[in-house]
Amino acid sequence: MKEVKNIITIDGPSGVGKGTLAFSLAEKLGWNVLDSGLIYRLTGYLSLKEKLNSPEDIIFHLNHSKIKLLTNLKEKICEIEIDEVVLGNELRNEVVATKASEIAKVPEIRNAIIKIQRNAYDAKSGLIADGRDMGTVIFPEAILKVFLQASPEVRAERRANQLKEKGMDVIMHDLLKLIEQRDKDDMNRKVSPLKPAQDSILIDTSELSIKEVEEKVMENYKKL
Repeated sequence: MKEVKNIITIDGPSGVGKGTLAFSLAEKLGWNVLDSGLIYRLTGYLSLKEKLNSPEDIIFHLNHSKIKLLTNLKEKICEIEIDEVVLGNELRNEVVATKASEIAKVPEIRNAIIKIQRNAYDAKSGLIADGRDMGTVIFPEAILKVFLQASPEVRAERRANQLKEKGMDVIMHDLLKLIEQRDKDDMNRKVSPLKPAQDSILIDTSELSIKEVEEKVMENYKKL
């Protein structure tokens, strides 16, 4: 019988509320949060900052750096400490995101990142792991696996509201096409495609508040 760990995985496409739910559950349970996408952004950041031009250079840098994943519950964000330098907002811009998306297609880099993600789990405290392959690939031994869904239209509207709050102009048609294309890419990629784990609970967040989603997850957690 496989070992079950104090990990709740939250998978799903962008815009379904994974990050918000992760921190809501972390506060309730006193656990840490793993924002798996942030590690991919780290590779994009390092590639640009350190001028790492090949997958081999990026992997070497990752393997020879001291990397620690941090949960900032006060600000409700994850941060990464690399060689005693803490990175947060530096990883959250579109230039880094675009580079990270390009790098993430390389299987060898994904394998290097898997090791970092798995090291985020500390047996002394639980973990809420937010991503796209947390329940299927990274933590198949998780005590509870959640897969969030929502219609592309609802997710596009949520993203548009986020961008508008930042003072950015939004063209809904273009935003919806981007989301649908990303879904297609994520679900059809050869390595770690986006899909629910067989034993995950499915929750459609289209018409639910974050409180209602949290209640559904906690109901399932308390039954374990």
